Amino acid sequence: MARAILHDLPLKHFSARVEGEAARLEERLGAPLQGVHEIAPAAFADMAAALGLAVGFAQTRLHGGWLWVRTRRQRLDLGRISARGLAALGADPARVMLVETRDHTAALRAIDEAARSRAIGAVIAEVESADFTFTRRLALAHEASATPVILVRSWRTEGATAAHNRWRVAAAPSAPNAFDPRAPGCPRWQVTLERSREFPQRAGETFLMEMDDAPLRVRLVPTLADGAPETRPHHALAG
Repeated sequence: MARAILHDLPLKHFSARVEGEAARLEERLGAPLQGVHEIAPAAFADMAAALGLAVGFAQTRLHGGWLWVRTRRQRLDLGRISARGLAALGADPARVMLVETRDHTAALRAIDEAARSRAIGAVIAEVESADFTFTRRLALAHEASATPVILVRSWRTEGATAAHNRWRVAAAPSAPNAFDPRAPGCPRWQVTLERSREFPQRAGETFLMEMDDAPLRVRLVPTLADGAPETRPHHALAG
C-alpha cells in the first residue's frame, strides 16, 4: 500500500517540495541564527573550518556579545582563539567573551547557564561530547531565551541529539578574488547537513557554502542553492 501511495505521488509536487526546502534553507542561512546547532569537522584537520563556519553562523546575530566556551585542554590541543582570524571573517573580537573552564563538566555548566540568558547574542562552545539529554535542555532553554547555541564537536561525533541541525564541515578552496586572481577570495566550506529537524528533505546532502562579505553572512554558493545535481549524499565524499 505504501508503495502504491509513493507511485501515485505527483513527481512535480515532490520536486516543488524539494526546491522549496532549498529556498527555505538559503533564506534560513541569511536570517538571524536560531536554535541549537552542532558543527563537526569531517576530519581532525578540519577543526579550523568548523570554527570558521560557527563564526559565520553567529555573524547573523547583529546585537549582543558572543560567549565562547572551551576547556583548558582544548586550548592546549588547538591553540588560542585568534582575534586576527575573527576579524578576517568580519567578526568584531570585542564582541567575544571567552570562557575557559577547568574541565568538560564545568564547560557544560557554563553553556547551560549562557543558553538561558537573554543578554547574550549567541553561544559558541567547543565540547568533547553532548548527549541527547543535555542538547534537549539547551533546546528548551532556547525556547525561553531565544539565545542560539552552536556546539562545535569532535570529528568523531555521531549518534542522535536534540539539536535542530548537525553540519559536517570540510575545508574548501576559497572563492575567486574579483580584484586579484592570485589572492584568496571569500572563505568557503564543504558542508554536509547530516541531521536536521528543520530540513528533513535535505539531510544527507552536501553543499558548498561561503562567507558573503557584503551582508556578512553565510550563504549557499549560487550554483548549488537551487538543489542542482552537484549536491550529493555524504558518502560520495569518501572517494
